[in-house]
Amino acid sequence: MSYLLYVRLGCHLCADAAALLATADVPAQRVNIDRDPALRTQYDTLVPVLYDPARDRELIYPFDATDIARFCTASAELD
Repeated sequence: MSYLLYVRLGCHLCADAAALLATADVPAQRVNIDRDPALRTQYDTLVPVLYDPARDRELIYPFDATDIARFCTASAELD
């Protein structure tokens, strides 16, 4: 399963979310929303956001390890 983590540079919450994902061993590619006008418009004040592109599902911060596990489990069950 491949996830995206929508972030901004200098966002301490984004760094916290990335650390949570690393601890949970959930691979996620970081995507800087400021490089894409459409993403910036959509997620401007919502980052960090964990996104499952295969299922078009998102998990908006704040989230914790339990939320991440539920999100990933639900995504896997949809396969």
